[in-house]
Amino acid sequence: MPLQAAETAPLFQSQESLDITLNAPFGDIDNERDREEEYEGSLSYLGADGQPVLLDAGFEVRGNYRLRKDVCRYSQLWLDLKRGQVPGTLFEGQNRLKLVVQCRPGDRYADYVVKEYLAYRLYNVLSETSFRVRLVNVTYNYSDDPGESRTHQGLLIEHKDTVAESAGAEHVEENRVGISTLDPVAATRVALFMMMIGNTDFSLTAGPEDDECCHNAKLLNREGSRYIPIPYDFDASGFVNATYAADPNPSLGIRSNRTRLYRGYCVHNAMVAEVIPEFNAARETFNELLNDPRLSSNRDRRNSISYLDDFFELINDPDEVQDEILDDCRD
Repeated sequence: MPLQAAETAPLFQSQESLDITLNAPFGDIDNERDREEEYEGSLSYLGADGQPVLLDAGFEVRGNYRLRKDVCRYSQLWLDLKRGQVPGTLFEGQNRLKLVVQCRPGDRYADYVVKEYLAYRLYNVLSETSFRVRLVNVTYNYSDDPGESRTHQGLLIEHKDTVAESAGAEHVEENRVGISTLDPVAATRVALFMMMIGNTDFSLTAGPEDDECCHNAKLLNREGSRYIPIPYDFDASGFVNATYAADPNPSLGIRSNRTRLYRGYCVHNAMVAEVIPEFNAARETFNELLNDPRLSSNRDRRNSISYLDDFFELINDPDEVQDEILDDCRD
């Protein structure tokens, strides 16, 4: 029985970009980048009645690669809200959210956030069991430097616990799991999706040292079912094509993140023929998402659609499927 998502929370019912203002000591946050520290501040936005809504908020830095100062000027953040303040607001049901912070100033870095948002939305089309996202236009007011502020593109991502609750499941806390514990259809869907967006920076069976599984994916478990993987963190993909992204692991034999490589498991090869039709059925919706003029320029829209077109050409050519997917799987 597939996992089903519950009714979408208010924050994610609309895909219109949301204007929010954050007040916190962002100078200290970006200078210290201390994962053990929570910084106090607030979040505000205009409600449906046009009146400001103010919520207390805590801020923590997060991430690994994007947390490095030589990679990103601004820290990626956790946004913590007080449960008692969110009922009746747009953030009802949200206690802890990831905020993807624009890495550096400039339109190019704003475009990367939008493309990562689109990657999440593409996977939403394929599976209800996925991370919901909302684009935000964020004004950061520096409480440690009155008068200092900046406004950048951002992306809010729901917490893994919220995803699990919506699916009637629990997330898996083990550091490593066996391939046999994965739902073969769901794992194949993720592997093909990652191939579609040109992402090799993930694992469905192992997490970072001293952390839960997995690398750029979470596992959900409902009694009586195998683990359902949910991918996230797509900034290293060829689809986003961020200049700051690390090069692919040399062991993979590819030089560019734009080069596709299938990272699915050979034991799941029988599922490939079952999952490919899901992608073909979603193609028109994919193109509608990517062709939204509110989100990107004509050139970016054409490039994004063209990049996916190459994938669809591959999965609809039996010889290419054999060579690039079935023969290139992982043992």
